[in-house]
Amino acid sequence: MEFLDKAILPQSAHHMVLIKYLIVVAFVLLIPYLSLLLGNLAYSLYFRKRAIRENNENFYKLSEDMIEMITFNKGVAFALGIVPMLSAMFGFAQLLNQTSASVHGYLFISLLFLINALLLIYSYKNGFLFKVKVNDENPNVTNTEKNRIAKQERAVKIFGKSGKYGIYLLLISIYIFCGAIQLSFDTERWQSVGNIGEMVFSFNALISFAQFIISAFLITSAMILYRYFRTNSEGTNFKDEFQNYIRDFVLIRGLIATILLISFVVLSVMMRTKSSLSFGVFGYTVVALCLILIVSSLFYLMLKESSTKYNSAVIFLVVLTVFVLIIRDQYSVDVSTKKQFAILAANYDAYQAKINEQLGIGGAVINGADIYNGRCIACHNFDKKIVGPPYNSTMPKYEGKKDLLVKFIMNPVKVNPDYPAMPNQGLKPKEAEAVADYLLTTYKK
Repeated sequence: MEFLDKAILPQSAHHMVLIKYLIVVAFVLLIPYLSLLLGNLAYSLYFRKRAIRENNENFYKLSEDMIEMITFNKGVAFALGIVPMLSAMFGFAQLLNQTSASVHGYLFISLLFLINALLLIYSYKNGFLFKVKVNDENPNVTNTEKNRIAKQERAVKIFGKSGKYGIYLLLISIYIFCGAIQLSFDTERWQSVGNIGEMVFSFNALISFAQFIISAFLITSAMILYRYFRTNSEGTNFKDEFQNYIRDFVLIRGLIATILLISFVVLSVMMRTKSSLSFGVFGYTVVALCLILIVSSLFYLMLKESSTKYNSAVIFLVVLTVFVLIIRDQYSVDVSTKKQFAILAANYDAYQAKINEQLGIGGAVINGADIYNGRCIACHNFDKKIVGPPYNSTMPKYEGKKDLLVKFIMNPVKVNPDYPAMPNQGLKPKEAEAVADYLLTTYKK
């Protein structure tokens, strides 16, 4: 990732605050999308396996619905997956510039796995375009038709395998992503983590990954519940018996996910270093735990009453919980990078001062007398001729025309044939202006 490091320019404190907001926005888009992608793909593969094993068309249709829910448009993968990951990568490259924490490099690796996973997942989705009747023993079927069915069966198997490989790559991408984010606010490991292996084999990364997986199934279960059972829903074309199966399936898994998530949210805070903890981190953790408890209660009530009347409240609270957890992690980043933030702000000030100095603007006060005594006095005096004419005879024509004098000092031209052309002194704009002010003021005295 050296090319990215070389492309980074120092940023002001104000711009770095905007970069932090950019990372938050990227995560608000990316994390729910990856969660739904993982959860829906896992459910789709599960129902597809049951459909093949039990030769059940309902499971096959449900499997297709699961994957269609998150892959209905290829632009969604680009807008909610690839672009936010790139934004986070460039954001951390800027924020952790000049440190040994290669968070942006690990995010880039995660992005590569994600892109390949998406290609396989969309191939898996395309497999549902083939409608094949397995074990069709109709004697009237021609050999040509049998060959066509056999080819389609092979295609379905290939596309089915692409779904399995897709979820493997997606899990790897998410694991590296979780490890990179944990590393971003674990300043004590910035120096010790020298490669991706050391970053991956971390207990904090494992805890974060487990929390992500549990959250993914919680978000997916809440989304399925809302999609199939919300008010004014168009329905699923399933019979009531299978509708009840879907309801109980997502309610049970949603309830289990909330119970597990409480433990991992607490554990993730306990495992963090002191440098990444603050009252804000603890505050948002408490808020997230309260929301999860409410969601858990709603899942339990719906399961007990065999109803789905709280589906809208559940999806709202789950989305809010995810947002709160994202903000909590960003607080950890803010707290742990305070020193880094100050270093980058100081570097920007030094960088800006250097640029201003090169342009001859800003910086320290420029003394025109010092420049005159250092450069001009060898050839000029105010009341007598040396190499050049005396200033007392040349300054009157520049009265009220300082800009012309500054222009002449910076780019001198031969004016009087009795004197040699003045060499260019290489002065910067502010230096030339200081000399002009000194000359115009001093000659009058």
